[in-house]
Amino acid sequence: MNKKRILLSLLTIVAVVGVAFGATRAYFFDEEKSVGNVLGAGTIDIIVDGVNPWELHSEPFELKDMKPSYTKYIKFTVKNLVDSNPINLWKRINITDQSDEVISEPECTEGGGSWTGGGTPCTDAAICCTGNYVPRNNLAAYILYDMYVCASPSQGGCETDTDSKPVTLSNWTPIITETENQHVRLDNIDGIWIALGKLEPTDELKVVQSYHLSSWPDAPEPEVTNWAQGDKLTFDIELMATQLNGPGPLGEQATLNMIGKNPTTWVEIAGASGTLGYNTSGETFDYDFNGTGLQNIQYCLIYYADPWPGDHPGALIDQGLASGSALTLSGSHNFGYDLPHTGDANHPAGAKIWLVPCADYDETGEKMNSWSPSTYLFEENLITYEDTDS
Repeated sequence: MNKKRILLSLLTIVAVVGVAFGATRAYFFDEEKSVGNVLGAGTIDIIVDGVNPWELHSEPFELKDMKPSYTKYIKFTVKNLVDSNPINLWKRINITDQSDEVISEPECTEGGGSWTGGGTPCTDAAICCTGNYVPRNNLAAYILYDMYVCASPSQGGCETDTDSKPVTLSNWTPIITETENQHVRLDNIDGIWIALGKLEPTDELKVVQSYHLSSWPDAPEPEVTNWAQGDKLTFDIELMATQLNGPGPLGEQATLNMIGKNPTTWVEIAGASGTLGYNTSGETFDYDFNGTGLQNIQYCLIYYADPWPGDHPGALIDQGLASGSALTLSGSHNFGYDLPHTGDANHPAGAKIWLVPCADYDETGEKMNSWSPSTYLFEENLITYEDTDS
């Protein structure tokens, strides 16, 4: 083959390759893009009585000159500062000290001492109250405690008088209140986180607490007597805001309100009610339940896990017979898992705790076997619990 023919063959090959290459480059296409995308963390922030931080910009509350049968009030307003995130709000009281601020002659005498202080109360028992004086500094055990909240105070209905007492109590929601069968003392709630409820973005919640110096049925003493003269109790009030799907204050005590609900609308109905105190984390689920307005039947306190009928991982926590419309349960339960369980349809939002007649509950299968909701107490809020031993 001569050089001319070889050259023509190579040109032909190159031409074919060029056609093939050009064919692979011809196609339809379209491009779209989203620019400037941002992932940002949200915020949770509350303000109390218009100041932030509360402890640095407000004076301590002082309930002065308390005497037996006196009731005094503390009020404050909490606002959710963030305009996009609803929150769950918690409150607790921490007792920091109980002591004698001054000692009087009647207190010295009642304590078994001999008064040497003359006509003026003093601050040092070693100087003015000799002998076998035994001081008593336990005011917290004789302070009966109530707490109410009122939503959206700027819209009216949450007014208080000059003593900070609610003007129209029916406009307020009771969180803790004294009843015939239940008397919550200040020492009962020392260090315990209590849920105040949900607060929508930019909404406000007014909180009123009453402190009533008194005794209660079956108290160690029938009256608050001279031992309490001049005594002083100091305490802190602490608030915590958490995101809705977040746990409560981990490792702390919390309180769940349990209420009757209309089974059609799920709106709260008046009648029976209860409170469940529990730890939000631990090796065991430790609880104290107090219910009132109940029937005199056997009740089961249960963890109900959706869907119906609430079998595993639902569980029987405790049971007992109500007497005189009241029921008290306490103890520890080992779930062996967190609440809510991952198999619960409510996971990860929270767990449902119910009080139901044991006749409606299969204790062996740990699930519901009947439905008569007018006799139940339902959770006001879902709860979370971290099992640190699982």
